[in-house]
Amino acid sequence: MSPVQIRPGAPRPTDVEGRLALGAITYLYAYYGSHGWHCGMDVCREPLALASGSYRLPGELWRPPSEAAEEARLALVLCHGSTQKGMRHELIRHLASELALRWPVLTFDLPGFGRAPRLVIRGPGDYLYYKHLLAAARLAKELTGLPVVLVGHSMGGRVSLQAAARGQEEGLVVAVITLAGLYDLPSDPKAMEALVADFASYVRVRFEVPMEEVARAVTESRPTLKAIETLKVPLLAIEAGLEIYGFIRETRYELFRRAKCPKTFVLLGKADHKFKGHYDRLTELISSWLEHRLSCLLKDRP
Repeated sequence: MSPVQIRPGAPRPTDVEGRLALGAITYLYAYYGSHGWHCGMDVCREPLALASGSYRLPGELWRPPSEAAEEARLALVLCHGSTQKGMRHELIRHLASELALRWPVLTFDLPGFGRAPRLVIRGPGDYLYYKHLLAAARLAKELTGLPVVLVGHSMGGRVSLQAAARGQEEGLVVAVITLAGLYDLPSDPKAMEALVADFASYVRVRFEVPMEEVARAVTESRPTLKAIETLKVPLLAIEAGLEIYGFIRETRYELFRRAKCPKTFVLLGKADHKFKGHYDRLTELISSWLEHRLSCLLKDRP
């Protein structure tokens, strides 16, 4: 099957996605603005399978144009939030297609979302998801030979923080970016039970232990707080000024204050939780932060 080619001025990949042949390698010809990349070469989107525990999760590796690939000093792993679209969510798709003009980008579906298998919960670790993001980071490093920056939206931001706090020790993760994803889980067991029950209402999931047991274990472990307090790698937190979720608004500033790592907080005053209408601004913020905050890291790598 021949790959599909999209030339400069054509619709973005999300607009033509329904016309792309599943499983084909898709080449995207792109134009990045008068002061950015003018791609005469290809951005290549390759389907892949991510092995994580007993799961095989669908994913994609977006490789930059050849000139950019030679200059890339890090790879990005994007983690979606609580959406059945998984990695095909419009925000994740946009970020992947734009950031891949500069760096390799890996996206994937978490268990229970997108086209991934049903999630099976046998303990709190299954609910927290971070092991799958660590597996994705290891695969990205294996495929590219580069250290990894984790980028997560909403729930994916919380998962990214936990994965980064673990992956930093082995030199796997060198930075983490959260998009409306800097929040603490409830400290009240009843509130946490309600959150787990809500989760079970829209995720393809099977509980092999009682939901209240999972909720109690998560409440007692305070996973997000522990992650933020042990984080050493740089953190960029981009938050929405029109955030609709009270638990995010009520906990994000205190969590940021507790972080002892190099950190940057950006509040987009007119953005909502999904950042609709602000995708390009997010791309600019992420790209600029990676270039400036991690400039020493990028310069020192061979």
